[in-house]
Amino acid sequence: MHLPPTFTSALFSHLYTAICATLRIQEENREEVDAIHARGERLIFCLWHDELFSLIPVSRQLRVVSIVSPSSDGDMLARILASKNVGAVRGSSTRGGVRALLSLARMMKNEQVHACITVDGPAGPRHKTKEGPFFLANRTNGRIMPVRIYARHALRFPTWDKFQVPLPFSKVIIRFGHAWGEGSKEIPDIEKDTMLKAGARLEKELHELAVGLIPGVTA
Repeated sequence: MHLPPTFTSALFSHLYTAICATLRIQEENREEVDAIHARGERLIFCLWHDELFSLIPVSRQLRVVSIVSPSSDGDMLARILASKNVGAVRGSSTRGGVRALLSLARMMKNEQVHACITVDGPAGPRHKTKEGPFFLANRTNGRIMPVRIYARHALRFPTWDKFQVPLPFSKVIIRFGHAWGEGSKEIPDIEKDTMLKAGARLEKELHELAVGLIPGVTA
């Protein structure tokens, strides 16, 4: 039996809400995020695709928009995000990606929203950064904010990213890094060399954030 998409997304939204309500979330360096937000500056939250599940509940007073794949799975995710007051623009690295980034850049500048980018999504390679967040930083002057998330108990799916879903009542630690400087200074252009250096820097900082947080990750 084929269930209507609206019913399926509503079901998953309720399930997502139920799981999140049980999680014991601990945030590290959240004060830096709130201070930057209070100054009216824009942030570009950068994290790995497999760690996305637990980030949405901590948006709180922040207005956050993410890029979501135009696939049928993306339809469901967009509806779930909307139910949690998180915006979505549709696009991927292969379908509408540039248009989605331009739309998100306009929203960041005109509507004072922050961006959330899974920097190795939507299809990998796993834990390898793509250029999207740096393009946004250059266009909007937004500040890159690395984020790592660790769930003490989680299901890991056999997908390209080994996507994690925390088990109910699990402790989840969300560790925010230190925001980069203004985007136009950190990413002065979108030339290949600049993007490669920014990607290497972000990968290094994301790895360093995991040291002492995720078992098995060493300096």
